[in-house]
Amino acid sequence: MRHLTALALLLLAVQAEACLFARDAKPADWLEWSSALFAADVTDVTQQAGIDHISLRVVETFKGPAMAESARLQVPARLWKACRLEQPVAGARVLVALNPNSDALLVPLTASYLETLRKAVGR
Repeated sequence: MRHLTALALLLLAVQAEACLFARDAKPADWLEWSSALFAADVTDVTQQAGIDHISLRVVETFKGPAMAESARLQVPARLWKACRLEQPVAGARVLVALNPNSDALLVPLTASYLETLRKAVGR
């Protein structure tokens, strides 16, 4: 039982760290963490078995290989509430980051943060 409790606490700590990162990351943090970083418009969100399937239209790539015009992410639906993040809806502009482990983070992208990010990558 102690091992299960320790594992549960470890998983909560990892989730809490990811939540803080997603809410508070600066452009340099995103660039360091990600292997692919891009701005996209959400075109559709569906949920199946606790997983949000998010369809995206890529509008600008900041890091990584040239992305296709579209992408589809699978994100645990519980992430939004657990991290107090805004759940994406069709029409929203978002920042999407993928790391080498295929972990994905997706947060709303404001015009001012987009400009800050462009400056960080030298555009």
